[in-house]
Amino acid sequence: MNTKENSTAPAVGQQRLVLSLRHYGARQYDPSKFKPITDDHFVKPRGGFWASPVGCNYGWREWCDAESFGDLSTHFDIEFEGVALVIDSLEDARDQLPWVELMPNWSFPLFQPLEMSGIDAVYLTERGQQETRFARPHSLYGWDCESVLVMNPKSLRENTETTQSATGEKL
Repeated sequence: MNTKENSTAPAVGQQRLVLSLRHYGARQYDPSKFKPITDDHFVKPRGGFWASPVGCNYGWREWCDAESFGDLSTHFDIEFEGVALVIDSLEDARDQLPWVELMPNWSFPLFQPLEMSGIDAVYLTERGQQETRFARPHSLYGWDCESVLVMNPKSLRENTETTQSATGEKL
């Protein structure tokens, strides 16, 4: 976990955060590609902007390396500043996310109500990911790593100084 203000884990629940995020698969942020979130009866909504905090222990890069998945040849860093819902445990996920039960012992989180209530992002910490991965009925299996789902594009600010290839070369 890495916040611009400090490097300690953020408190759980809704809070205002400034985070440096890393997104792989592109050289720079393209706001025209940001799609509004829609709930999809899955653990992830469609749309939004997905990234991992810069400096986290097990983010997208580490997951892709472990699973031999994805294009890691380019990335960019971007700043998030806004209200985030921090999920650091199964209890946090169960109590803070709105859930819909689709069948016994199988529920999915709803993200549109969070966005409509003024939450700009959902931040699943490494610990939160580990605790919710195989839980039932409140599972976030499929988030795979420490992740930030940005739901409000106005909370992102491009950081051109950190746009680079995966080898560290500035682009």
